[in-house]
Amino acid sequence: MVKRFFELLGLATMGVGLWLVIANEGKNTTCNATQQYRALGMSAECSRIVYSYFSGFVLLALGAMVVIFGLLSTRKSKKRRMRSKPSIASTYVWKKPVTGEGPES
Repeated sequence: MVKRFFELLGLATMGVGLWLVIANEGKNTTCNATQQYRALGMSAECSRIVYSYFSGFVLLALGAMVVIFGLLSTRKSKKRRMRSKPSIASTYVWKKPVTGEGPES
């Protein structure tokens, strides 16, 4: 249950990151085309656009990592559950205490 919650949280984070990238892509392109770079300085509006654009990529990557870790942990626990283990009863040899005979097969 918790793993599925984190997978959904990762998908939501990826959605927000993708929305930020798509929403700011046009503004970022316009800002890059009109900005005159002088000694690595940029206007305050361009720096806000670049910050939100970069934040979108960070959220997208973070959400992808959370989803991947959730899927890998689900896969690992599923393998662990599917592994066949012999029952405890089959590991012991049963014999009748009086005659010493084993079970009939």
